[in-house]
Amino acid sequence: MKKYTVLLLFLLLITAVVLFSRIPAISSPGAIEARYEVVAKGFRVGNIHTSQRTANEGGVKVVHFENRTAVKASFLWFRYNLMTSERAVIKGENLVSYSLNKKEKGADVTTEGRLDGDTFRFNVNENGKKRTIAIPRSSYDHTTMECPEATMAFGAKGRAVLKMLDTEFMTVVERSYRLVREEAYRIGDKEYRCRIVDFTDPNKSCRRWIGKEGDAVIMFRQDGKGRDGSYSVRATGLKRT
Repeated sequence: MKKYTVLLLFLLLITAVVLFSRIPAISSPGAIEARYEVVAKGFRVGNIHTSQRTANEGGVKVVHFENRTAVKASFLWFRYNLMTSERAVIKGENLVSYSLNKKEKGADVTTEGRLDGDTFRFNVNENGKKRTIAIPRSSYDHTTMECPEATMAFGAKGRAVLKMLDTEFMTVVERSYRLVREEAYRIGDKEYRCRIVDFTDPNKSCRRWIGKEGDAVIMFRQDGKGRDGSYSVRATGLKRT
């Protein structure tokens, strides 16, 4: 009886403390906005709101991307809080500017990055401690903000390996991709064609459902495992403003 009482109290605690933060709407005319739920340990623990707008600037395609994430989870032996606000500008095939404000595990981190000639420079301020990281443009094929797996050719074996600048960790990693299959992802009463792609690198291992809606690259779902454990991110809404 005691065992079942403890189990019931545990489930009630989970119900009481798994909270959902409301993220202010990202408003940008002509943008595609997506909303996601974040799932961990079988429970919804947060949400993500993204916006991307494509423009022609001087004859070059420019993508303006914004992402806001709020996660707050508390279990008997585990607590995790994350708040992020991320912006990026991709000009042609290059990430030219990047910014991140993140609050996680008591750390307050601000990152500003910019492609400066043949070098991508990150200026980081973590709890008042400042540092600069310089990455030669010649050392990577793409950045993680560009999601090349949405459109790249995989070849006859359905595999590819790219050198990726991981903007989260500000390092270049070798990422291995495998095309699993193509299928439709449903949001409400609408279906979207997407690729299912597995990828691994030293920082994470994920399965991603990714495709295009018009000129925008959309991640519909991602099941992953990183340094902080396993999670699933699933699109619940998609609209053009």
